Amino acid sequence: MRGADALVLFPEGGNFTERRRRRAIRWLRHHGEHRRAAHAALDRYVLPPRTAGTLAALAAAPGADVVFVAHTGLDGIDSLATAWNGIPLRHRVHAHWWRVPAADLPTDEDARTLWLLDQWDRVDDWVRRHREAGEADEAGKAGRTRPTG
Repeated sequence: MRGADALVLFPEGGNFTERRRRRAIRWLRHHGEHRRAAHAALDRYVLPPRTAGTLAALAAAPGADVVFVAHTGLDGIDSLATAWNGIPLRHRVHAHWWRVPAADLPTDEDARTLWLLDQWDRVDDWVRRHREAGEADEAGKAGRTRPTG
């Protein structure tokens, strides 16, 4: 890669579904990753990140900044079929991006793993707040009545 290139990773390994979340937590427990499983159980709106690819990319490009993207509105898209059937989009999509400069990244692998989990908590919290706000919005719309006459 060159200086202006970007590598896009999806550390969660797939689109979120509650079933995939439960399966990922079971996998972590089964493989002795009890601390990560407990951590993942606290996150309600994201799959636990698979750290190996992200850690390898960070090690290979020590001068690279990292950009995270949290989003809502694509929640029901969990396969190519649901993506295709979901066009045009019927819900508003919200996204939040933040950049972490390379100089601010931890240098050792254990610290980077904890840092990545902290970033994932940030994604989970952002999604939770926006989903709750969206649910409140929908409840408000459902409670409205049209004037008659």
